[in-house]
Amino acid sequence: MTSAGSQNRKTPFSLLSLVSIVAFVFSLFSANVMATNHKPLVFGVVPQQSSAKLIRDWTPVMKKITEMTGIEIRFATAPNIPEFERRLAKGMYDIAYMNPYHFTVFNQSPGYQAVAHAKNKKIKGILVVSKESEIAELSDLNGKNLAFPAPAAFAATLLTQATLKNSGVEFTPHYVGSHDSSYLSVSDGLFSAGGGIVRTLGAAPTDTKDKLRVLHTTEGYTHMRWLLTLPFPKTSVFAFKKHSSNSQKVMTARKH
Repeated sequence: MTSAGSQNRKTPFSLLSLVSIVAFVFSLFSANVMATNHKPLVFGVVPQQSSAKLIRDWTPVMKKITEMTGIEIRFATAPNIPEFERRLAKGMYDIAYMNPYHFTVFNQSPGYQAVAHAKNKKIKGILVVSKESEIAELSDLNGKNLAFPAPAAFAATLLTQATLKNSGVEFTPHYVGSHDSSYLSVSDGLFSAGGGIVRTLGAAPTDTKDKLRVLHTTEGYTHMRWLLTLPFPKTSVFAFKKHSSNSQKVMTARKH
């Protein structure tokens, strides 16, 4: 059961739709899994925020899925986004929550396939600056030192940097490991601006986000995806796609 506090917190998908979708997937092949593998399934979440925040928000989801499926799910993340990417490359997560860029890379090796994404939702990158800063437009960032979570962070880095480059802005990027670190470094005056996304800025500590304002928001792109690494019968894939259309989700499974 979740506490009152955790019920008020939001994961990227609503708890109800998330649990029902993942539980349905597991129900299609849980018998095979339980017969051949007694180890917990490792659910990896990209460390956009601190480990404490991720554990707080995602643990109730893991517990609920375990209750509904009988399959033990173990939460996992990494100290920073580059390390998360290294672990993805090694196939260390049975299920992973990651961005569209990660999907294009790790779909090839070790062979992840998209399980689901939030339908009709777009992820947008943002550039934040200090409220005390005189920076008023993108051109004011020319020649500045800017903070970004990691080189392959889709919205917070790739989208924001593309926007800057398309605007003719030259800058020096500094990769600080997470969205929270990007915001904190700007609020502390270490960098002129930092990349992130609206959701993680909203979840940042009050004493950090109250010192920041959004300078620019990028165009929206397909939302973060779920990935699955276990064998998945084709007939189950078709059945799930039919079911998931009613849940406003799109699912496939990993190739083997």
